[in-house]
Amino acid sequence: MLYYIDAQALHESGVTVVKDDQSKPAFILNGRHGLANDTFNLHTISGQELGEIRQKTMGMSPRYDLTLNGQKAGSVKKMLGVWHEFVFVTDLNWLIFGNLLANEYHIYHGVKTVTTIAAVGAATSTTFKIDILDPRNVHAGLLVAAVLDRWRFVHLTNPLTRGNLAYTTGT
Repeated sequence: MLYYIDAQALHESGVTVVKDDQSKPAFILNGRHGLANDTFNLHTISGQELGEIRQKTMGMSPRYDLTLNGQKAGSVKKMLGVWHEFVFVTDLNWLIFGNLLANEYHIYHGVKTVTTIAAVGAATSTTFKIDILDPRNVHAGLLVAAVLDRWRFVHLTNPLTRGNLAYTTGT
C-alpha cells in the first residue's frame, strides 16, 4: 500500500492530508514536535483518532511513545549514527535503517521488510512515499514516518549541514 505525506505542510502548518496511490485523501496527520509531550495524531478523514506518537524525552535522542487504538504499541528511540540513522521501535520489534542525506528509510521486523520511506517529487524532497506491505502496519508506519521526518528537520536547521552558508564582510 502506497501513501504520500507532504512533510513541508506538516512542518509549517501542523497538519497534512495523507494520500493514497490514487491521490485520494486517506488520513489526516496533525501535530508538532520539539517540546516534551508534543504529539503527532493520525485520524481518519471523518475525524476518528487512530493513533498517536508522543514525545516523552528531550535531547539528542528523544524517545517517543506510540499508541494505537488507545493502547501503547511501543517506544521509538534513535540510536547512535551520524549520517545513517538507526532507530528501534520496542514492542513492535522494528529496526529502522535510514540515510539522513537521501531521506530514505527501511523498516524491518527481523529480516522481513515492513515499510520503505523515500523522498519523491521536486528537488525540495518534502513529499515522502511510504510503501507499507502489510495493511495491519499502516497506522504505526505513518506515525513513525512523521517522527523520522522530525530528525530530518532538526538536521536541516544546522547551518553547517545545509550547504548554503552565506558569508558577509560586514560592510
